[in-house]
Amino acid sequence: MEANSAITMTLCLLISTIFLSSFACAFHLKGPEAAVLEKEKIYEDSKLVNANDYFASSALNPNQFKPLANYDGIYASVVDARTIPAINTIGITIIRLIYEPLALVPLHSHPFSELMTVLEGSLYVGFLVPNSSNLQKTQLVSKILNAGDVFVFPQGHIHFQYNVGNTSATLIQAFNGANYISAIVPSSIFASDPPISDDYLAKAFKLDKMVIEDLRKKFS
Repeated sequence: MEANSAITMTLCLLISTIFLSSFACAFHLKGPEAAVLEKEKIYEDSKLVNANDYFASSALNPNQFKPLANYDGIYASVVDARTIPAINTIGITIIRLIYEPLALVPLHSHPFSELMTVLEGSLYVGFLVPNSSNLQKTQLVSKILNAGDVFVFPQGHIHFQYNVGNTSATLIQAFNGANYISAIVPSSIFASDPPISDDYLAKAFKLDKMVIEDLRKKFS
């Protein structure tokens, strides 16, 4: 009987936590206390829950596409916490993208996992896995994706996408984060602020300092 009571209490606490969190997300962005999540206060204000905080009209329609900054030939429509306030604290981001032929995203990583679904076209995608027996090497896990294919990029792994087809590729990307922040490998190394020491980069990559300077100009 005591065991059943403990299980019941645990389930009640879990359900109440989920219930409170579902309301927390929509109010977390609104006031001066946006950086602090106070579930008790939000629960008292749950009557203020507004359907518009959980909704975005035509957010992924083609007319919403905008050029993706710093990526030639890629256009995106994004639904994240800035589009739907309720997404904040839930950890979901959806992006619809168009890659023109030969458009690519350089090697990069995210602090969350990514799931990609190709709607039209073909993409060469892959991620790198550390080699446990040789730290100087990695294993490439890659595929050519076509319409209807789905691929998952694990959290934190360096990965890439490249349209290898002759036509534009359309895809949907989903992230388990409230935004799609990423660290582009070349820019992170050669365009950091403040910059990484030229001496260090020259020795680490076994390159002349003149080459390092040229790489800085390319990626700054």
